[in-house]
Amino acid sequence: MIREALVFFAALIVAAIIHIATIFALPYFAENDLWNRVQTLGPPHEMYVLSNPKDAIDMSVDLDPTFAYGLCRTNVSEAPVLLKGSLPSNFWSLDYVDRNGRSQFSLTNQISGSNLNVVLATRGQQRLLAERPDLTDETAIVISAAGEKGILVVRAMVASERDRGNIASALETLSCGPLWSQASFE
Repeated sequence: MIREALVFFAALIVAAIIHIATIFALPYFAENDLWNRVQTLGPPHEMYVLSNPKDAIDMSVDLDPTFAYGLCRTNVSEAPVLLKGSLPSNFWSLDYVDRNGRSQFSLTNQISGSNLNVVLATRGQQRLLAERPDLTDETAIVISAAGEKGILVVRAMVASERDRGNIASALETLSCGPLWSQASFE
């Protein structure tokens, strides 16, 4: 009798461990996450604008419909990524999200005003930028890339619906691309 009870409790503990491990593993095996949905928009290093509230909610339920969004998928394996432009919104924020959906860096217009000038680089690329100050201007904010791939998310608050078109146009004019090409060093 005691032996059967021990086997039952051991099986119960193993089942609990398997269930908990499965729950924690689900996000790593999910195929319909934000990263994969952003990949369907197009190639990296292009700004994709979500200004329609319905489009933002369709992309992710975590996106607030009172904001217009600019999404730029990045890859810093060959060169740092420069995000540059100006936003007329009273409030905007920039978030660098790694491949696993974790926020790695955040910035608001309270730090840099209406102008956005951000360089996303690996540690090695940051050392090169420190040795070659001519590659960026002194107003650039350099942030560390957590991995080779990520997403730069620009959120601009839409205070009035009549401003949504102007803010969407400003998001579309943001440049998001490699700071240099390999050919520039040859």
